[in-house]
Amino acid sequence: MARAAESGKKSGEGGRGHPGKSSPITVEGFLKGVDFPADKKTLVQKAKSNKAPDDVMKTIEKLPEKSYSSPVDISKEIGHMR
Repeated sequence: MARAAESGKKSGEGGRGHPGKSSPITVEGFLKGVDFPADKKTLVQKAKSNKAPDDVMKTIEKLPEKSYSSPVDISKEIGHMR
C-alpha cells in the first residue's frame, strides 16, 4: 500500500513544518507584480489576484499590519512567525 505524503502538500506549497505557513520563497512567487513599498492589504490583494493557495493566503494574512519596503522584509517577517 502506498503511503500518502506526510503533510498532504507538495513541498512548494508550504510542506512540512508549521501548518498554514508557507515558505518565504513560495509567498514571494505569489506576490509577483507588487510595487514596493506595499502594505499588508496590497499584499493580500495581489496574492488573491495571482491565485495563491490557502496556505500562502494564511501566511500573508498573519503578517503584521505595516508597510513592507521589499520582498526581503516580507521574508524576514515570515521567518519570525511561529
